This record gives sequence, C-alpha cells and structure tokens, in this order.
Amino acid sequence: MTVDALGEVATELYGLRPDEFTAARNARAQAVAADDRALAARIRELRRPSPAAWLVNQLMRHRNDEVEAILELGAEAREAQGRFDAAELAELGRQRRRLVSALAHEAGDLADELGAAVRTPVLDEVAQTLQAAMSDAAAADAVRTGRLVRALEAVGVEVDLSDAVAGGPAPRTEPGDTARAGETPARPSAAASKRRRAERAGAERAVADAEERAAAASAALEALDARLADAERGHRELGTRRDELEAELREVEAELAEADRATRSVARERDRAARAVDAAEVDAEEAREALDALEQPE
Repeated sequence: MTVDALGEVATELYGLRPDEFTAARNARAQAVAADDRALAARIRELRRPSPAAWLVNQLMRHRNDEVEAILELGAEAREAQGRFDAAELAELGRQRRRLVSALAHEAGDLADELGAAVRTPVLDEVAQTLQAAMSDAAAADAVRTGRLVRALEAVGVEVDLSDAVAGGPAPRTEPGDTARAGETPARPSAAASKRRRAERAGAERAVADAEERAAAASAALEALDARLADAERGHRELGTRRDELEAELREVEAELAEADRATRSVARERDRAARAVDAAEVDAEEAREALDALEQPE
C-alpha cells in the first residue's frame, strides 16, 4: 500500500456528499481487498467528514480560486505581522473578514447547489476553518488537500491538525512560502507580486459579487416586508369588518327574537278571536232556532 494510493481514494471519497460517503467507502475497500488488504483496511478507517469539513472540501473543488485568494491573503497577513506593519496589518484584517464572510455565505449557496443544504452553525464552522487556514500555513495546506475530516480552529496562533486530514498528512509548505518566527521574510518577487495582485483582484470581485447579492437580498426583503405590511393591514380590515358584521348579526337576531314573540302574541289573540266567533255563531244559531219556534202556529 502507498500513501499516494490511499490519498487518491480519499480525494475521490471526500468529494462525495456526506450521505454517500459510507457506502462508497465500503464499496471501494471491498473492491481493492483482493489485491491490497492493507489498503482496504486503511480505506475502511476513513471517517465520514463533518458537515463543515465536507463543505470546505467542496469549496476547494468548486470555488478554488476564491479559497486560494484568501489563503494567499492569510500568508500576506502573516508576513505583515513579521514586519510589524500596523497599517498594512489593519487593512489585511479588514479584507480578511470581508472575504471570509463572503466565502462562508457562498458556501451555503454551494451546499444548496450540491443537494446537501446546511444550517447557520455549519457555515460558522466553515468561516472558523477558513480563519484558521489564514492564520497558519500548515492549516492552509490541510485545507488545500480537500480531504478535511473535521473543522479547524485557531487557538491563538496554534491550529490543532491531529486527525484533521484523511488519507495521509497534508503536503508541507515549501520553504520560504511563510515567514518563520524570528526571521525576516524575503520580499516577494515581481512575478509573485503580480500573481498576488491578480488573486486579490479576484478576491475583490468575489466581495463585490457578494455585496451585490446582499443588496439584492435586502431589496427582496424590503419588498416582502411591504407585502407583509399590506397583508397584515388587509387582515386587520377584514377583522374589523367581521366584528361589525357579528355585531350587526347580534342586532338582527335580537330583532328576530322580538318579532317571534310578537308573532306568537298575535297568534294567541287570533285564536281567542276565532273561538269568540265560533261561540257567537253558536249563540246566533240557537237564537234563530228559538225565534223560529215562536213563529210556529199553535
């Protein structure tokens, strides 16, 4: 078994969605077991990445230029610290916060695109990992592998990388890439400066794009707020109208109850009158019969 072989397998596996990882890892281990049992065993040991680590790995695959831009900015910030250039350090710090925030936001969109949406705490861990990679060259190399197993965190100037990268350690930073403690870093070459300017321009475009998306989202939010206010106003108006109708209904029902009582009273009077008519008709009939009897000859 070679580290390169394990690294190649790990690179492929850590490009998958977290829900695909375990089945694919086991299938790959089974496929190589007949030819290389040691490699199969190491593949089975590969751990499923945390959501934040998975998302940082995907940023390396799908947003490589943006990630490299902030890692280069981190290297410049470390050099500025070595020179104790306070003004440059402050400006780099501002750029660093803007870029990390923009890229963490873009990571959320990327997760949606890849069919594995994440929540805000995961994006916070992504930003934390990017900050750690900017503060430490070895952490930057770990991010560049695209095989992170867990999120990274800078404690002071230290970043714990134990068991952070799958498939073998991250390649070491080439000598001279980052200033060592107590050493004065060499000034970057013209080609390196040109490359960094190009990368910074790309990073600034990423910030501008992120700010444009934020402005569009803010405008959409304002429009939705206006629609919500209209809906709430309409709801209040309908509620008021409902209350008015309910009050009117109560009045009509009271009037209807009074009409029912009046109808029953009239009906009772009518019944009494009908009975009086019947009695009077009987009396009249009896009177006619008596009169007829008197008129008969004796």
